[in-house]
Amino acid sequence: MTSTKRQISTIIFALLLSSCAQVIFAQTSTTDFGQLSCLLEPSKSSDLSSEVPGIIRDLKVQRGDTVKKGQVLMVLNSDVEQATLKTARARMDFAERKLQRNEALYKDKLISDHEQDELLTEKRLAMLQAEEALVRLRQREVRSPFSGVITDVVKEPGEYIDDSHFLQVVSLDPLHAQVIFQADLYGHIKKDTPITLFTKGSEQGFTARIKTLDPIIDAASDTFGITVEVNNDQQQLIAGSRCRIEISAIPSDIQ
Repeated sequence: MTSTKRQISTIIFALLLSSCAQVIFAQTSTTDFGQLSCLLEPSKSSDLSSEVPGIIRDLKVQRGDTVKKGQVLMVLNSDVEQATLKTARARMDFAERKLQRNEALYKDKLISDHEQDELLTEKRLAMLQAEEALVRLRQREVRSPFSGVITDVVKEPGEYIDDSHFLQVVSLDPLHAQVIFQADLYGHIKKDTPITLFTKGSEQGFTARIKTLDPIIDAASDTFGITVEVNNDQQQLIAGSRCRIEISAIPSDIQ
């Protein structure tokens, strides 16, 4: 082989090697960027307490129960509040009847405007007292702030409760996952970026969306985070499971 042919062969081999290296690097970059580990977490979590202190009369849920938004979870003893409400409503009914009995007299000018105003004010005050009594009675109940699952109960009927938490409810539909990216990807990841989520050991993909992006980069770690939201109305996903996300739309300028 002549010297010229040997040089040409060397150049061709170098070009092929360089091309292979670029392909390998691009595939590695795509893998590092396109698949990221995560952990599924409840989208909402609330430690519930009572607005007012008292003795638990009825605890209507246990750990693992599914609840709806607005559902009554716990009721305190409320004999005094119920009696107060009955008294206030009786006073309101009496004020209404008294006003009706004197309405004809007022039309005939047999009672003064001042007396009529007193009757109207008496009725209004009775209505406000009844509303206040009803609010105080409802404070003896604790309702679920959203639909979810009871994950912790630390009190039982007959026990005293104050403003410390006694019950925890979490929302499992949808689920959230936090993902961390390097700062040089800031601006490339957007809310409309297509995302597929997989649980550990499963090849079944779930369509997810980016719910939030950190508005700033963390200077200490040179990273930023996103929150991925995935629908779980069929309860196929379990909170606490490890997962990974795949991003199909990879910007060409960072490969």
